Amino acid sequence: MKQQKSHLFLVLCLHRSGSSATAGVMNELGIHMGRRLLGSSDYNAKGHFENRKFVNLNNAILRSVNHSWNQPPSRHIVQTTPITTEKIIKHLSTEVQPFWGLKDPRTLLTLDVLLPALKQLATITYVFIHRPLQSSIHSLARRNQYRKRKARKILTPYWNNFHHYRYTSNIDKEQIIDIDYEQMINDPTPYVYQFNSILGKERSDHLNSVIKFLDPHLKNY
Repeated sequence: MKQQKSHLFLVLCLHRSGSSATAGVMNELGIHMGRRLLGSSDYNAKGHFENRKFVNLNNAILRSVNHSWNQPPSRHIVQTTPITTEKIIKHLSTEVQPFWGLKDPRTLLTLDVLLPALKQLATITYVFIHRPLQSSIHSLARRNQYRKRKARKILTPYWNNFHHYRYTSNIDKEQIIDIDYEQMINDPTPYVYQFNSILGKERSDHLNSVIKFLDPHLKNY
């Protein structure tokens, strides 16, 4: 049976870039982030809002080419994975909702492999989360007790892929929502309007719950 298309909000982000806050906002707005989500942690007190099946899939793709999130492969190497489009569709088909979201920083490494399947499952809005690279490096080094040099080495391939997909790929601008993390923390209103427009809701729907969710004191540097 052919899977009915739906609308996917696909988050593209570096580690430690404010993606959990953004995914939490999406969840508050009624975007289904997954049946089983990763729990909270000391560095994400309100949760990661990451679909466990999706994270497991990304890890499997990286393992299949002998790499990992902190040993990121090139885009060319990722495309040598034996994991097929058909397997990805089968793995994710049970997660599809009318409006759903997927968030995992590893997606910046695996997107070339994922896209053929995701495009069959859904119409996609790409949610790019912008935060200065140095801020993400500092936050990753602090969380994982890495030297900043190591954190930079890990994040640089993510950064390069982020810029490729945002600025040099063929993604239509109408399919993109750009989130400035620092601006969202201070005032999420314009971003709530953008999401609600796509969701077909009143533009200020759930704005108060989003403002309540975004606690600036929880921001980790």
